[in-house]
Amino acid sequence: MKALLLIAALLVAGSSTMPAQRGGGPGGGGGGGGQRQGQGQGQGQGQGQGQGQGQGQGQAGQGTTDQTRQMQRDRLRTQATDQQRQQYKTCDQTMSQIRTRAREMARTAGGAEFNSGAAQQQRDQIREQVRTMEQDNERVRTSLNDEQRAAVEQRTRSMQQIQERINTRLQNMDQELANSSPDGKRVAEQARAMEREMAAYQNQYRRMGDDLSLK
Repeated sequence: MKALLLIAALLVAGSSTMPAQRGGGPGGGGGGGGQRQGQGQGQGQGQGQGQGQGQGQGQAGQGTTDQTRQMQRDRLRTQATDQQRQQYKTCDQTMSQIRTRAREMARTAGGAEFNSGAAQQQRDQIREQVRTMEQDNERVRTSLNDEQRAAVEQRTRSMQQIQERINTRLQNMDQELANSSPDGKRVAEQARAMEREMAAYQNQYRRMGDDLSLK
């Protein structure tokens, strides 16, 4: 009988301590969760600060670049002369005339009745205007000072490459028109290509005018 009472007392004592142990588990887990939450907040704040600083530095660098570019444009604007602006305008007008003649040549050469004699005259007119354009453009380039020339150096190289393609189009026209029976469609194709190359050339030329404030 005493043994039974002793066993019952032990069972009661054991059951009274179990809730306290179970309560300690969540408490410990809550402490760990708070620690992890604190770490996550710290990491998030660090990342936010790093990103904010990087963006701020990038914007500051862009602002400095824009200011430098604007200062250079202001200097170049004061260096541009009236003579340079007039030469620039004359050359730009010649480019527009070449594009118009090339477009007209493509239209007439691609028509139902191809006239090789008329096409040769149009080709000669285009060649003469291209020569005039080169001379006018050379006058503009030689009038530039060192700072102006350096500012458009890359654009000048691009224009020279396009100039070579324009000369190639003229040579292709010559070859086709030199045949005993020239093909009007091929002549028209070269004329259209000529107009496209001139458009690209004039685009670069006008950007150069913007860079140097020659407009």
